[in-house]
Amino acid sequence: MDIELKYGHTHINFTIKDKNVLGVLELPKENFNPIDPKTALIEALNNPIGTKPLAELIKEKKPKQIAVILEDITRPNHDYPQILSGLIEALKTSGIKTAKFIIAYGTHRKMTPEECLKVYGAEVQAFGELLHHSCDNKASLAAIGKMSNSVMLEINKTVAESDFIITTGNIEPHTFAGYGGGRKAILPGVSSRETITANHAQVTSDYACFGMLDKNPIHIGMLEAANLAAKGKTLFLMNLVRNDKKQLLKYFCGDLEKAFNAGVEFSQKTHTVPVNKLSDVTIVSSGGAPKDYNLYQAQKSINAAALVTRKSGTIVLTAQCRDGAGQEIFASWMQKYSIDEILSKKEFEIEVEGHRAYLTAKILKDIEILVISDMHCDKVKGMKFTYSQDINQALDYVTTKHGEDFKAYIIPNGAAILPKKV
Repeated sequence: MDIELKYGHTHINFTIKDKNVLGVLELPKENFNPIDPKTALIEALNNPIGTKPLAELIKEKKPKQIAVILEDITRPNHDYPQILSGLIEALKTSGIKTAKFIIAYGTHRKMTPEECLKVYGAEVQAFGELLHHSCDNKASLAAIGKMSNSVMLEINKTVAESDFIITTGNIEPHTFAGYGGGRKAILPGVSSRETITANHAQVTSDYACFGMLDKNPIHIGMLEAANLAAKGKTLFLMNLVRNDKKQLLKYFCGDLEKAFNAGVEFSQKTHTVPVNKLSDVTIVSSGGAPKDYNLYQAQKSINAAALVTRKSGTIVLTAQCRDGAGQEIFASWMQKYSIDEILSKKEFEIEVEGHRAYLTAKILKDIEILVISDMHCDKVKGMKFTYSQDINQALDYVTTKHGEDFKAYIIPNGAAILPKKV
């Protein structure tokens, strides 16, 4: 069988014997056709879920300042310029002359001006002001109240001072928050490092896992934060669902919870891939750029692969990692501590970014992970992974380890599927 996997902006091609392939895990294609980013958005804004149309809300609320929260470069928003053009058109039609656009980095790195222009388009900065959130800049943050766990919610001051907030995001399976999108625009998106740390430290919970919202303390905390940020003002959700080819399938606009829950229900249908047995080997790509810009982001694909790989099995990850590990605390934890030391840490000891090391350690406890990337082999090995210089070397390795008749799943985009054992 000939296989092609995305790797950065290029591809990795290889051949694997048919007898070794349990299956290629991709999303179901029937009845889920891509839509036009701009025209479909206008329709969704006019017919939202659980609230009045955007234009009516603006007319009724007469907002003094609108804040639009944007995802950063680590999300697959190649059509953001068209999407934002549709939003700006809707705002102009409603009489809005300008808005504040805030990039929700969470703890991610700041984008360059060139990246901003490519990701968001020129129309955003012509219409309004593009602002960079910083989780560490105390002067740019505002404390807006304590949450039920006694943690102070600190968010971006511009967002806090705005009386009308529009949040954008992708609803897709998420490693520990259950699903992305919705409430994540506030926490972690525009929150302080301390607030994010307190939330993400709950990865020690058995309920903080892929595709699960019920009893998930991280999701519950994020939702509480979003509702607190929306108190006394209007929060309008503008989310979407994509397929594993990064094509836009449907918008979910309107009420924070009702629109998000509808998006999750749709995402479960479009992203869940049933499997009936576990593999010896799972070969997984993050779907190329931007999901494999760094190892921190690519960890999400490792998590998906772990769901279909047996104990003592092997995951082969192909991720270019042009930005290396991506987060220094994540890399430091993986280098400094043993697997057992990471897993023995209590919730109060887990730093933000260290939470991703905890999730990775849970997998490495039972499954070996081979990494094929542009990262230096010593860096990869130092983080407890096995280094492989190319896919053919990796195939030789798993053949020696598991035998000539090893059984493998191929996952072309581990960042976009939710494998489920049936």
